[in-house]
Amino acid sequence: MDIVNVKTIAYKAIKSVTDIKLVTTSYPDTFTVYPTAVYSTAHSSYFRDGDKNELLTEWTITIDLFLDQGSLTSITNQLISLFSDMGFSNDVGDQNMSGVSRVFIKFTGIVNNETKMVTEK
Repeated sequence: MDIVNVKTIAYKAIKSVTDIKLVTTSYPDTFTVYPTAVYSTAHSSYFRDGDKNELLTEWTITIDLFLDQGSLTSITNQLISLFSDMGFSNDVGDQNMSGVSRVFIKFTGIVNNETKMVTEK
């Protein structure tokens, strides 16, 4: 997976959870649509060979979920299942912010740039 592919795969995976009504990479000034998923990706070189070719890349995909009423458990579980099936590990936390529920999920994995496989760090 190259940089563009990981970002596209992350977007498509989040978008495939039909309960999520808005998927975006930036926080809106005001939340008007719920549930909303705000996500970001980051990567860094994990291993380079003697010729400086990046063979392994560490990826982090962070998703913040927001909901004004109800529970985010089902959506959270669906996302964890999707990204775990790809090989990513996860950390999850939650917060109640003035009547809006927030769940944040951080997925991490090492992508082998030759085989395109993801392994946990």
